[in-house]
Amino acid sequence: MATSTSTSATKRRSSIKKTVKDQSGAGRIKVGELLSKAGYITATQFETAKKEVQKNGTRMSAVLRQLEYIDEDTVFNFLSRHHNYIPAIIKNEPPSPDAVNLLPYELAKQYMAFPLRLAGNTFQITMAEPSDAAAIEELQDELHKEVSVCVSTEKDIVEAYKKYYGIDDEEARSFFSSGGEEVEEELSITEVDDFGAIVAEAADDFEIESGVEDDHLDQFAASDAPIIKLVNGILVKAVQDQVSDIHIEPYERTMQVRYRKDGSLFKSMNLPLTIKNAITARVKILAGLDITERRVPQDGRIKMRMGKNRAVDFRVSSLPTLFGESVVLRILDKSALNVDLTQLGFEPETFEMLKRCLARPQGMLLVTGPTGSGKTVTLYSSLNSLNNEDIKILTAEDPVEFSFKGINQVNVNQEVGMTFAAALKAFLRQDPDIIMVGEIRDYETAEIGIKAAMTGHLVFSTLHTNDSAATIGRLIDIGVPPYLIASSVTMVLSQRLGRRLCQNCKKKMKYSDMELLQAGFHEDELEDLEIYGPVGCPECNGLGYRGRVGFFELMEVTEEVAKAISAEVPEDQLRKIAIQEGMTPLRDAALKKVRDGITSINEAMRRTVAHEESLPAYLINPDEEIYEDGDIIIREGNKDLDFFKLIRGALTVVKGGKKIAELTEPGEYFGEMAAISGEPRSASVISKGRATIKRYPGEKLEEIIYKYPDIAGQLFTTMTSRLQKSNQITVKLAGGGARKPGPPPR
Repeated sequence: MATSTSTSATKRRSSIKKTVKDQSGAGRIKVGELLSKAGYITATQFETAKKEVQKNGTRMSAVLRQLEYIDEDTVFNFLSRHHNYIPAIIKNEPPSPDAVNLLPYELAKQYMAFPLRLAGNTFQITMAEPSDAAAIEELQDELHKEVSVCVSTEKDIVEAYKKYYGIDDEEARSFFSSGGEEVEEELSITEVDDFGAIVAEAADDFEIESGVEDDHLDQFAASDAPIIKLVNGILVKAVQDQVSDIHIEPYERTMQVRYRKDGSLFKSMNLPLTIKNAITARVKILAGLDITERRVPQDGRIKMRMGKNRAVDFRVSSLPTLFGESVVLRILDKSALNVDLTQLGFEPETFEMLKRCLARPQGMLLVTGPTGSGKTVTLYSSLNSLNNEDIKILTAEDPVEFSFKGINQVNVNQEVGMTFAAALKAFLRQDPDIIMVGEIRDYETAEIGIKAAMTGHLVFSTLHTNDSAATIGRLIDIGVPPYLIASSVTMVLSQRLGRRLCQNCKKKMKYSDMELLQAGFHEDELEDLEIYGPVGCPECNGLGYRGRVGFFELMEVTEEVAKAISAEVPEDQLRKIAIQEGMTPLRDAALKKVRDGITSINEAMRRTVAHEESLPAYLINPDEEIYEDGDIIIREGNKDLDFFKLIRGALTVVKGGKKIAELTEPGEYFGEMAAISGEPRSASVISKGRATIKRYPGEKLEEIIYKYPDIAGQLFTTMTSRLQKSNQITVKLAGGGARKPGPPPR
């Protein structure tokens, strides 16, 4: 029997060894060696951490974190992406009760593990260091179960200890001897093959002291093969992973390379400071910049060919910082550019409005939003849809990012006087049909663009504003008269880019009614609302998102919107009128994507702002009317429903040919009873001298009462005062109450 048991245990150990090896590709190799081999830490850092582990018996990942060599999110993503451990975010995947009962806290604490679920004889756990095969074997022997291993961050596991094992805050803090950690944005590691060996070689060959500004050393290092390979690898991998930007940033203790993908930054690697100047110099050489100048910002461009038919441009910007030069490279890959308007994510109603605006022969079309919101792609897509042989298109850009056949593109150069305004003036002498100005920055550019739009040209441009209504205010601020804006601007398109949920791993999420209402959903839709959120899987690199989608707010300058612009109505009122004319606000557009399961509610709230509902146009700017002496404002017996407010002057109330009251207080409402009861007018109201009043639509009274309590309060105050006066008159007519009181009023 003992032999049988021993054989069974041996089989289990053999099985788990094979599983671990298959998952990590490294067998018993510890996480520190894996990170060192991949280039995330240097050999010196690994040796220092290893001595600390041997001295104190601490986990390698905890030591690396405490020494600030690497953060735990980097370890988490490295293990999940590079070594195929399933990422587990415990707060999104609550454990089963039987699993928690099976793994005692002391045992879980010993191995920095947490139980997830039990399926037959297989026990799924998550660990901060799942690459420790020996620890997993020991766990398997302790539990007498086949163990399946996932990976989680240390702080995620400790939070789970607090929630499911009930440990106190002091016990939780004991896991972090560094004195607590700040919660950082979850980062993802972009795999870079063989970078570890390259970095190690570069660091060994060129021991350049951090902070030493020696140009000769920099030039020499930048021209050496390992540095060339490293920089080329960073560029090639960025293109292959379809990232939009590369950030090479020096800090006090390390040099960090980050990629931006789908609008978010993700750490790629930490490089030793010894090669800081060599990396920067190599990039500057490729971009044609001055490698000896480190005091001022520089801009350049790199062109890289990938095969016979593919070329990728990198727009390079260097910036002097406290610890050296920060370099940012914007990737301009035309093969990855999508200029199909139908694929950008427009809602059907918004897309129809856009097509209607593009079909007009003249006018100014503005695209607004912050940097990185996709304005350039929208402009290129619009121009591409209009690009025909019988149309001449001229563009002024700073700089030209992508070239298109059939479109004449001009680079703006401030140093030689080639500004947007100068380019526009020249364009008008080139007989264009369509003009695009990269950005309106000043009055001169705006004025020329508007005049071009008013003289038979279709003009496209961009502004950096928060939304469509704010764009009008921005144009007024730089000096453009409102009447010119109203007559020349055809549309204002405001947009944002949000991340798409990974369709492979997204799952339904539960939110409270209060959270959904605060986000902007309507109360009547909460019951049937299905909201999806990110989970993370190998296909999306554990992020829960893949790709991006646009949120669009298109304000078409209709006749009503043009009137509002000319009248210089407030921004919130202009927004309200535009919504009445068919505009979908940014937040509503984002929530539509949430309803459709395209993005998450967190992404919608992060990228858009919900504007509190302002007073409608009929309350802020109602029709103002002037009546002369004897003019009838309300006629007794009529069935109209409008109600009014006295602005100035005096009014007489007449019933059955007899004067029964006067209205003399500015701000006093009258005529509201017909709107409330729906019955014919009980009296006439006649102007006494010259009077000015404001008219309000009676059919909106119910909406006012429910939505705008301040206005409703004023109305009821007026009605109460009028009833009190009426009662006083009744009492006087009845003899002041000396007679026997009649029945109570009904």
